[in-house]
Amino acid sequence: MTKYWTLLLAALTTTLGMSGKVRAQQTPKDYTGAIKKYDASFRGIGPEVYFLPPPKTENEIIEENYSDKKDFSRKIERQLLFQRLLLQLKSTNNIGHFQYLMNPVPPNTATWDNAIENQKKSENWIAGYALANEAALFAIKNNDSSNASKFLYDALSLANRTDNTNDIATISLNLSNFLLYHGDFVKAEESAQKYHSHATVSKSYVEQANAWLLIAMARAGQGNFKAAENNIIRSAIPLFNKAKAYEGKIFAWEMLAEIYFNQRKYTEAQWFLLQARDLANAKKLSGELAEIEYLLAASKQKDGNYKIAIKEFIQAAELASNENNKQLSLAILDKLGEVYLVLKDYPSADQTYKAYTQLKNELYN
Repeated sequence: MTKYWTLLLAALTTTLGMSGKVRAQQTPKDYTGAIKKYDASFRGIGPEVYFLPPPKTENEIIEENYSDKKDFSRKIERQLLFQRLLLQLKSTNNIGHFQYLMNPVPPNTATWDNAIENQKKSENWIAGYALANEAALFAIKNNDSSNASKFLYDALSLANRTDNTNDIATISLNLSNFLLYHGDFVKAEESAQKYHSHATVSKSYVEQANAWLLIAMARAGQGNFKAAENNIIRSAIPLFNKAKAYEGKIFAWEMLAEIYFNQRKYTEAQWFLLQARDLANAKKLSGELAEIEYLLAASKQKDGNYKIAIKEFIQAAELASNENNKQLSLAILDKLGEVYLVLKDYPSADQTYKAYTQLKNELYN
């Protein structure tokens, strides 16, 4: 068991001993420890005797720690989205034929460029787009957004010179996910529509459903929430049902919950998350449960249902630890500590902050 998890359990033990009672409001500041100063030679304007503020209380230090980490909380949320993006990206179907062109794996953008240009010179468009797509995945993983975009568009341009529609669809899928992550929702929808056109021709229920999910998230990003909700409820989920694609259906419910969450419709978000959790349990898809519990807890936190939020954050933390999902664990600790702070449970807030800090240092230093 990792040290941060041990620290977290210490925080939870403290909380569970409270029997669910909310802590009393913070007591007024005690200035008993104020430092008294006296300057006998002072002849200016003002008092000869004055007081310096007392040292900060332990509770004030804890509150200051949480205030200082607010900017980093946004980075954690962004990193969760990045983790999701990486799971959505795919290689082209033919990449196995061109492994010899990537042995060893190009270590930088210039080497990838040379490998792709060599295929262009030979008018080998198939190898060219396969390499360009891999170069884009390499750039994305290394947070090189500019070159990732360049390689994706290059891959799509080269693929369009061929009749390999499956690979054209894969590249469009990657491009749409990449654009969604970067908030370019109009272009993301355009790319998703192209992916949907292929999926319709291929008659793949799963691909059609995934295309509708991408279209929905792009429309939600543009503020067109009603259309996004309908795209998932009336199009994506029925297609996942036809394919008996349970993981896809669970993910669709999660995305739908996020759309409601972004509209502050927490009750609706929670209902769909509960459906996702029930299906994940029924089909023994445990890999989805940690994030579902995290989203449930976060919605309860936003809704002001703090005691339930704590229980669900604890459950999410246990699941994330079992999966060794450290990024999600950090996000849970971040929000769990905030709930403790709202409830004025300073001992638990402090223990959670220590666990958070240790894991943060492990991941980001």
